[in-house]
Amino acid sequence: MSIGKRVSQWWKSRRSGADDPQALKDRLDETYRTQTALLRQVRRGVADVATSRKRVEMQLATIAQQAAQLDDVARQAVANGNDDDARAALTRKVQLEQAAADLRVRRDDLVAEEDKLGRTATKIEQDVESFRVRKDTLAARHSAAAARVEINSATTGINSSVSEVGQAMEAAERRTRELESTADAVDELVAEGVVGRPGESADAALARQFDAALDSAEVDRQLEQLTHQEGNDGPQQIQG
Repeated sequence: MSIGKRVSQWWKSRRSGADDPQALKDRLDETYRTQTALLRQVRRGVADVATSRKRVEMQLATIAQQAAQLDDVARQAVANGNDDDARAALTRKVQLEQAAADLRVRRDDLVAEEDKLGRTATKIEQDVESFRVRKDTLAARHSAAAARVEINSATTGINSSVSEVGQAMEAAERRTRELESTADAVDELVAEGVVGRPGESADAALARQFDAALDSAEVDRQLEQLTHQEGNDGPQQIQG
């Protein structure tokens, strides 16, 4: 797959929101809120169980106090020879002790439930904290990665623009050299009288061309004369 197609696919996925940093952050924040809400619920459960346990313990303490009082009443009744009152007090005491036995079973169940929920709350709290750290780290990494992609994309665009401008400058330089060559050729034609100068009449241009031809002929004549003299005289020796 070409780089252009891969960039195109990336851009489409980005526009669809798959790589949108804000969308990812919103999803992570929503998950974190859900986890913290669950943690609060478990903590409330632990608090409710603890409250129930404390109430049962208070009831047990009250029953123990009442049983001790009934025991004293029974002892006093026996000392007074009142067995019926003693029996009634002891009957009430036994009933309270049976109720206390049931309450102790309930208290033990509540203690076990409180301990279980406490461990669960601790585990959830650790998981929530771990998720929060991962969430913040991932969000930071995602933002950094997205920034790198944007920078690379911008750099690629700049390089492409620079390349295009460079090509345009090269074309302009070639065209400039062509124009300069054309201008030099025209200057030579003007100098030779082949092309008239701006504002110059055709007759003046023809005269200037004729003068240039005469000058050239004169130069050729003198060159031929020098060549002939050189052939006749030979190289001259320098007298010492």
